[in-house]
Amino acid sequence: MTTNAPIEIPLSKSKIIKGLLGSTAFVAIGLWLLIRQPHIGNPVFDNALVKYGASIASIIFFGFAAFFFLKKLGDKKPGMIINNDGLYDNSSAAAIGLIPWDDIIGVSVSSVMNQQFLIICLKNPEQYIAAQTNLIKKKSFGFNYKNYGSPIAISANTLQCNLYELKAQIEDKIAKQKSGEVSAE
Repeated sequence: MTTNAPIEIPLSKSKIIKGLLGSTAFVAIGLWLLIRQPHIGNPVFDNALVKYGASIASIIFFGFAAFFFLKKLGDKKPGMIINNDGLYDNSSAAAIGLIPWDDIIGVSVSSVMNQQFLIICLKNPEQYIAAQTNLIKKKSFGFNYKNYGSPIAISANTLQCNLYELKAQIEDKIAKQKSGEVSAE
């Protein structure tokens, strides 16, 4: 049996910086809406409750996103590693870590509002959801499972790669694993 060198896909610092700048801008817009309460001229959007709700939601959601991007900016580990043990995901706030090849039955690509995701199809998806101790991550995995058939949906937004090339590399590794060309070390 042969072994292959691991494939390391680095995090894209330029994509992370763009995400950080964008999320920081939305936090600033949320703060501006909260402080200024501008007149919009629409009865729905001029409602103070709607303005407060939208501004607070923007500050909280994009504040967490900015925190994530800032954290990933300092991350020295690769965003993804494909090796003989499996697929190691470190690409997002909902990164799962190691997914052994024995658990992976396939991969597909799904699109949501011009955003493409690599869906990792698993033998026991419920097991991955149940193993999550972080409530937000658990809810995210449950949402992904309900909508895409798998709890693991990986975006290439923070990776230095093309999503379809990544899919082909993973499919190649799955095929080698099934044929016995690769053994876990």
